[in-house]
Amino acid sequence: MKQTSLIAAALTLGLGINAHAATFAYISSPGDGLISQYRLDQNNGALDLVEQYNAGDQVNPMAITPDGKVLFAALRVKPFQVQGFSIDPKSGHLTPLSKAPLAESMAYLSTDREGRYLLGASYGADTLSVQAIDSAHQPSSEILTYKTGLHAHSVRTDPSNRFVYAGNLGTDKVLQYRLDHKTGALTPIGSGFVKVTENTGPRHLAFSPDGKYLYVVGEMSGTVTAFSINDSTGALTEIGVANGIPERLKLAHGEVRDARNNDLKDDPTPRIWAADLRISPNGKLLLMSERTSSSVSAFAVDLSTGELKFLDNYPVQEQQPRNIAFSPDGQWLLVTGEKSDKVGTYAVSDDGALKRVGEAASGKGALWIEVLQTSAN
Repeated sequence: MKQTSLIAAALTLGLGINAHAATFAYISSPGDGLISQYRLDQNNGALDLVEQYNAGDQVNPMAITPDGKVLFAALRVKPFQVQGFSIDPKSGHLTPLSKAPLAESMAYLSTDREGRYLLGASYGADTLSVQAIDSAHQPSSEILTYKTGLHAHSVRTDPSNRFVYAGNLGTDKVLQYRLDHKTGALTPIGSGFVKVTENTGPRHLAFSPDGKYLYVVGEMSGTVTAFSINDSTGALTEIGVANGIPERLKLAHGEVRDARNNDLKDDPTPRIWAADLRISPNGKLLLMSERTSSSVSAFAVDLSTGELKFLDNYPVQEQQPRNIAFSPDGQWLLVTGEKSDKVGTYAVSDDGALKRVGEAASGKGALWIEVLQTSAN
């Protein structure tokens, strides 16, 4: 009887925790320097704007620490720096916590899986950076930097936290490193990279939940390249490429873009301009955003082989969608549009089909999305 009572109590406690869980989204908008906090209703996908914080001019990439306690946000104007905000565990409210220099203007920000290091990728300076994060969540002013080929666009550690990978858009390479847990130093694995098809433009990364596979979106090709990860060495081996751009979109191959021609104003040709890549929590679905057509493409993931199968492409209302993000249960997808004044919520079906169910006002030029599930009153 006593054991039964304990089990019942545990179940009740578990249900209580779930019942009071809250899902928050934080979205940066460099056009007005804001970080907007939203609350996502996990029951129906409704999205409510809670609060907006003046983070600083050109606030862009962000990262939440693995413990969910701190949000880091990079400012892309001189002096380049990262702002740290503590996250209230109940309300999700942000409070300024720390500041630290960054090596360059960062297009991508992440932490390692233990929250001990802050990693950055600089598109304009062709650089990766690593800096330690202390126990008070203060990033170090001492920064390790690594020169890459043209246009580093992302950097992330794998689920085992032993390896680091980076998308190097301008060289059609995916960089591969081993992470030194004591110093944060990156050591090249083998030659330090794997090549992809010319004019692919490796951009953002996604890992399978079991850490066996890495997926890389091609900004210029609209394809996703799948790699297996050697469990011992971290070396990547290409296992397949899936095209996410159906012919009906009538998009020409993309081109490398930078500060000189970011909008290709002198080129009227509609071109592929893929952006973000996200994998569902159960690992069965991969979604890719495409800016020119304002759409999201869905791929099925074979859990046993890591191979991809294109499912379909779905239009979204957010114009020029940049980042997308799954809710923690994979039921909803958040979409920002650089040229939209709304953030949208979409119900995600098992086959990747999207149905818009909610929206909220966004900041100007909304880009980066970080989602956090926490406790609430």
